Amino acid sequence: MRAAGRVAVVKGSWMGSGRHEQAQSNAIRGQSMSKVHAHRRRARGFTLVELAVVVAIVAIVLVYSTSSYKSITTQNRMASEINDISTDVELARSAAIKQGLPVTICPSANASTATPSCSGSASWNTGWIVFIDTTGNQTFDKTTGDTLLRMHAGLQAGDTLAGSTGTSATGTFSGSVSYLTFNRMGGTSIGGGTNFAALSLHDSASTSAFTRCLIVSFTGQGTIDTQISNAGVCP
Repeated sequence: MRAAGRVAVVKGSWMGSGRHEQAQSNAIRGQSMSKVHAHRRRARGFTLVELAVVVAIVAIVLVYSTSSYKSITTQNRMASEINDISTDVELARSAAIKQGLPVTICPSANASTATPSCSGSASWNTGWIVFIDTTGNQTFDKTTGDTLLRMHAGLQAGDTLAGSTGTSATGTFSGSVSYLTFNRMGGTSIGGGTNFAALSLHDSASTSAFTRCLIVSFTGQGTIDTQISNAGVCP
């Protein structure tokens, strides 16, 4: 009987221990499963609404940055173009004073060829040439001793450069300017009984904020204006 009692006690103790271990094992398994589920919840990714918000933000940033980039490149290109024509007008004037001969700058549709010529047009965006015009007839002719000093190819991106005349440096400008010929004193005859010429630069969309112009007086002096710095001057 005593032996049987000891066996029963040992058996009961072993069974109790087994239940405890089983309970611990189940608890551990439950914690592990909870962590797996929690990890899965965290790793599920973006919701459709979150993704839509991100796409919208990226689109707005791209539109703004593209617009800003286009504005900057356009302004830089046009600043370079107006500086080019201003430099070449000054070259024509200084060469006339130095050589003591007439020097003409005029628009040209074939400025890059071996025998360029003045186009006779008021559209300077096709390009232009600067030459010593020994006879003062606004025609480049090597046989009469004319010398080509500078040539400039046409403008890019649809930019336009038009010549017009005015009675004052602040306008109103009208008429047309198809050449500027400087004399040995550095002055120029604008034509049409006016004292000022304007070479106005516009982008392809004629954006007012980008407009620039070179105002040349009968004394040969040139001044660059913009719609921002001096609104209403550039035609």
